[in-house]
Amino acid sequence: MQLLKNILTSLLPISLTRDKEVTTMKNSEFITLKSELLSVTTNEPKNLKEDELQIIIKIKKETTAFNRNNLTRTEAYLQYYHDHPEIHWSFLAHMVSRNGGWNMTDLKGSLIQPFLPKNKTKIFFEFLEKANALIFQDAYPQLLLYHFSKKYNKNYFHLLSYFNVSTFMVPIWNYFWKTQNSPLLTVALIINEQNYIQSRIMTEEKYKEEVLQTILFQAQERLGFTDVLFPIHGKKIKLAGVTVQEFNNVFNRIETGKKLYGILFHKIYNGAHTFANRTPHTGSRLDIWPDVFTANRGGKELIYSPYLRDVWPDFAHTFIHGNDWFQSDDMITQLKTYYIPRRYMLTKDYQNDLHYLKVLKTVKEVVT
Repeated sequence: MQLLKNILTSLLPISLTRDKEVTTMKNSEFITLKSELLSVTTNEPKNLKEDELQIIIKIKKETTAFNRNNLTRTEAYLQYYHDHPEIHWSFLAHMVSRNGGWNMTDLKGSLIQPFLPKNKTKIFFEFLEKANALIFQDAYPQLLLYHFSKKYNKNYFHLLSYFNVSTFMVPIWNYFWKTQNSPLLTVALIINEQNYIQSRIMTEEKYKEEVLQTILFQAQERLGFTDVLFPIHGKKIKLAGVTVQEFNNVFNRIETGKKLYGILFHKIYNGAHTFANRTPHTGSRLDIWPDVFTANRGGKELIYSPYLRDVWPDFAHTFIHGNDWFQSDDMITQLKTYYIPRRYMLTKDYQNDLHYLKVLKTVKEVVT
């Protein structure tokens, strides 16, 4: 499937396939910000003031409360975006987190489960859940610091280190506080969160051997089943998004995040926003197409896609604070741009993927 897509794309003129590149700031601003990033150091306030201490306590409490599972995280992102629409990343995170929930329930659904050995189901879920939880654990305190800074009209970003946030984000948040440059902040958070999970889960031997290097995971990428989908509200919900390739490569994931941002805020915003507001996230793909999916295991005519709460309990995480990923300047240039893909509608592709999976499932049932 993916090979065919690549072949067909290669036959098109370059002008029809090249993504539109959008700059996040003027070059003079980038030079100034780069200088600040290269000189940033960790300086924790030695004597916290009472208001700072109370803010830290509130943020840690609220982050823990919402970091229960994929459902609570996804909802928290959306509610935050309603309160702070200038934080584009929060809405992007909400839509991507929906995909995380769908991927989790796919492991128990009628299409993917037949191809996944029973002894692999739990480790695949743990991988997806841990990545989802790690990003929230790192990003949500940053969002809340901005919330309190805005509420009290006072810059509190010197407290980022108390939440073990990378030094990379300190100049970024200070810059955003002054400029309200939403695209730059979004790209910076994409870079930060992907590097954050790279050093904490993507390079962990257990997940490399039991998930990322497995035949099933690699086959999904090659066949084009690793789509990140953004539903668009309408009489019949359409799908936009990006197919992820080489998921274990941090630069590829950053590029994917930039493209998803371009699609969401430049191409499909109104339809995606309406969908998000009208459709509570359940983890089941019936959220997208209730005439194709069902959360009822006995529904023979529809594809079984269970509710997340029915198949996966809350997972107890232990967050170990590792080293700051920001040790060199190779990620700084990534701040300058993001992309608006020329090809982003995936409705037919996803329909074809579902059909192909059904055929594979039927073949498997016949030969086993």
